[in-house]
Amino acid sequence: MLAALHDDNGRVTIPHFYDQVEVLDPAERERLSHSPLTAELVQQETGAPALWGEMGYHVAERIGTRPTLEVHGIRGGFIGEGQKTVIPAVAMAKVSMRLVPHQDSTEIAELFRQHIEAICPKTMILTVRKLSAENGAVVDGNHPSIEAAAQAYQLAFGQRPVLLREGGSLPVVTMFMEILQAPVVLMGFGLPDDHIHSPNERYHLPNLYRGIETAIHYYDILGKQEK
Repeated sequence: MLAALHDDNGRVTIPHFYDQVEVLDPAERERLSHSPLTAELVQQETGAPALWGEMGYHVAERIGTRPTLEVHGIRGGFIGEGQKTVIPAVAMAKVSMRLVPHQDSTEIAELFRQHIEAICPKTMILTVRKLSAENGAVVDGNHPSIEAAAQAYQLAFGQRPVLLREGGSLPVVTMFMEILQAPVVLMGFGLPDDHIHSPNERYHLPNLYRGIETAIHYYDILGKQEK
């Protein structure tokens, strides 16, 4: 059942999953094609022998602009040391779907439930439980607040940043944009080898100090923009 959630081309097989996914304009696709985030870099950082994902898209597009479905955990049967020929009575899997703008999380969750029930064998009893859901968000790269951030980075780091779409989950961003009707600027200062969220997570101190400098420049530039 889990394997059937993707086809051979890496696309999610849930019917209507992609109905609301926007098509990127050629200019953004061209910009992302020159992203420093390449397949070779991702393989080097992760140690994976090869990458897998939706065919026809650059790795930067897969990570930040295309919706995904991942399996995060599987549990069932005898999993202790040694061997035991036990047929499991219960099996569980945890999955998540990273959505992109215009996809409704409530609708997608329901589409998933309908699809997994449709492909469930008649010999099984299936229970689907939703733990959380939130919509995706994106800020126009040409917005004045983004331009202010780019100028601030240039003053602090000596060069303009590369604008990317990120695949992380920050539900509060969508809430701010929908409730406050204001753009949200996300400014990162971490490095790929910071091991974010890991037991040995770290933060490069020079980036901390330059990050403070960048924030000062940003508020200064933003305050001088025409209202």
